[in-house]
Amino acid sequence: MKIMLVRPKPEKETIGLQHVMIVEPLELEVIASTIKEECVIIDMILENKSIEYFIRKEKPDVLAITGYITNVNTIIRYCKVAKNINPRIATVVGGVHCEVVPEDFDNEYIDFRVVRNATTEFPKLINHLNYEEELPKCVFKTKQEIDFNKLQKINFNYPSPNRKLTRKYRHKYFYIFHDKVALIKTAFGCPYKCDFCFCRKITYDQYHPRKVKGVLDELERIKEKEIYIVDDDFLVNKVRVTEFLDGIEKRNIKKNYLIYARSDFIIKNKDLVRRFKTLGLKTVIVGFESFNEEELKKYNKSNNVKTNEECMFFLNQIRIDCYATVIINPEWDYKDFKILEKKLKELKIKYVNLQPLTPLPKTDFLIDEERLCIKKEEYEKWDLAHVSIKPTKMSVPEFYNQIIKLYSKIVFRPNVLISYLKHSPMMLFRIIRGSYLVNKQYKQKYLEALQHA
Repeated sequence: MKIMLVRPKPEKETIGLQHVMIVEPLELEVIASTIKEECVIIDMILENKSIEYFIRKEKPDVLAITGYITNVNTIIRYCKVAKNINPRIATVVGGVHCEVVPEDFDNEYIDFRVVRNATTEFPKLINHLNYEEELPKCVFKTKQEIDFNKLQKINFNYPSPNRKLTRKYRHKYFYIFHDKVALIKTAFGCPYKCDFCFCRKITYDQYHPRKVKGVLDELERIKEKEIYIVDDDFLVNKVRVTEFLDGIEKRNIKKNYLIYARSDFIIKNKDLVRRFKTLGLKTVIVGFESFNEEELKKYNKSNNVKTNEECMFFLNQIRIDCYATVIINPEWDYKDFKILEKKLKELKIKYVNLQPLTPLPKTDFLIDEERLCIKKEEYEKWDLAHVSIKPTKMSVPEFYNQIIKLYSKIVFRPNVLISYLKHSPMMLFRIIRGSYLVNKQYKQKYLEALQHA
């Protein structure tokens, strides 16, 4: 039996972070390590040929695909192509969206949906196909009813990724200024309960850190120097982070790190962050979300504006790069955009991800469907970049226009471009090109919104 694991290419409609970041498909590498059968990973983000080409070339018995909400229609299309080429190909869908919203993949072209514990259930599914063993309890066929209350508990099993299967792609993986970057996951879930967050729904509000020794062992096996720790929040527990830093120091592991962290942990543990910097911490992605107290309360962020500001001043002081994320509220007027522009400049934020508030499915952030600008089935638009909620104080086209202007005023400031040039001349070209393409997509959204206004 031959298994083809696929990461789908984003649709043209999706406003693409892939213009400024493409990282390895860690979930597929982990799944690949659980099976003994012949296996190949196809990263369609980096491939120029069609899915039909690879299905005909590889002739898989099983086509397994993972993806996000923006990939739903693409995944269904890939499975349809596979069935048209060979009806006997078993089509399997998994990944974070399938685990939370499996009904979106209840489709005639999809044979199986893996909705929990993929690292243990997928190998059992292969045995089911190979030897007619019982269908795993967390794998469901088309039209099969799913009762989440009767599913197995999440087991958080994490086998070591098979990175050999992405060898031909690895030199192309990057995250903004981190070139040839590798991923490592040290924990599952998040202990916080922000209303807008989809990530916490994947583990049903559970937080499970891996043992630090296992993390360090895996880290030593990774050849790349640039490491992106993809935990929803790496700086959670001071004792655990200290153990990690003790470990990389004792083992003399020389890497550069990109992590997610909250501003309140950074402020409460400045000495720990300073030490982490001496051991390779280069960049922190901080979800500031807002610099408005009422908005932070509305999002259930459990944080405050003063802490956000202090965090940014501190990171600038010790020269750790910060990639900031800020939620753009549909209740904003022109004044609010100006206030944010002033604040971002005041805090010397160089790179920002502006995310229009998006009510992703099954999160705690609910909104009347009448207020939505995009339809549920337009999955490729649910990218945290499209305006999904009708603004209350301006038109949709003007809201897009304000986002475009704000990006330009922050990302393309002359002093920011000069700092990028000093950072990495080679990567500067990639960032400018990527930012230009994202900006171009936003302008297209603006024009489309004008036509429908």
